[in-house]
Amino acid sequence: MQIRTTTPLQLTSDEIGAWTTMQRANPMLASPYFCAEFTQATALARHDVEVAVLEIGGRPVGFFPYQRSRWNVGRSVAGRLSDFQAMICYPGLQYDPAAVLRGCGLSAWHFDHLLDPQRNFQDFVWRDADSPHIVLGTGIEDYFEGQKNGKSLRSEYGQRKRKIEREVGPLRLETDVTDRSIIATCFRWKVEQYLRTGTPNVFAYRWVLDLFDAILSLRNDNFSSMVSVLYAGSTIAAVNFCLRSRDILHAWFPAYNMDLARYSPGTLQWFEMIDALPKLGFRRIDLGKGPEQFKRRFMNGAVRVAEGTVDLRPMQLLFRRVWQRARDRIRDSRLYGPARTPAAFLYRLNHWLEHRYVRSSRGTLTK
Repeated sequence: MQIRTTTPLQLTSDEIGAWTTMQRANPMLASPYFCAEFTQATALARHDVEVAVLEIGGRPVGFFPYQRSRWNVGRSVAGRLSDFQAMICYPGLQYDPAAVLRGCGLSAWHFDHLLDPQRNFQDFVWRDADSPHIVLGTGIEDYFEGQKNGKSLRSEYGQRKRKIEREVGPLRLETDVTDRSIIATCFRWKVEQYLRTGTPNVFAYRWVLDLFDAILSLRNDNFSSMVSVLYAGSTIAAVNFCLRSRDILHAWFPAYNMDLARYSPGTLQWFEMIDALPKLGFRRIDLGKGPEQFKRRFMNGAVRVAEGTVDLRPMQLLFRRVWQRARDRIRDSRLYGPARTPAAFLYRLNHWLEHRYVRSSRGTLTK
């Protein structure tokens, strides 16, 4: 196996075609995050995105996208904005992750949402967790019938819907809106949510805004954004900025109107989407790994994603393993409470280091 590196914007049309063929042939790679278009859109916003092309006999057998940071440390494309990472390849490909890193000239690669069905990375995983999703049936009643908590969800949906329609106006879902003013409203509500909860604001970084611009310019059968809007009468109640890859929808930035918070408009939008999307050919909504309660309430399936590091530097690897074990022990002990304040500071610092401004590539997408 030979490994060569290039930039996403320098991939040829044949290579993009090979990437897409591999993605479609591997059911584990159905997410829009694994589309070549997502990696290319990120490369339009950042200058540090690269791709390793794995070849046998001069033919591509895999693509490994990554971002190169200081000291040649690799990170996932789009950083914490990405809910999945993986090698783009046909099912069954065996490879040595350390050899891939050496071929890229990387000293390490950090991952936190890795799909690894062939377990090529099993020696480098610290922990794994569920990434929830909603498998869609024929509509909302089919969904309720299949849920353990379906009876309570059906009752909640009916009560909340009747209340908001009686007091505000009839509900109406538009599943694919391109109005930039509505998208701006979604982002503004999201920023307000970050301020309320003390969560780092990703929209404060110029490259993130450039990434959204690049994604919004892409609309094809393989990859696009899809913005769903729920109205109560003439009032926007909730907006869900999603990514789409064929019949898979990934909920990326859901936000709701705080003036209607007593009606739980975000929850109502999930119900309306579950009812409407099967009619449009969707079979699954990915929710992404995270502690949000709504994910546990609505999910009816999940995949396991892994967190860990491939590190070619022995001392750094040893330090990282010791630090990881210490962190796990603190989380399980009485020290967890006092440790949360410095941990939150370190999280925000790491968030800034990952998302700080980088210049745009000013390239163009391969057609």
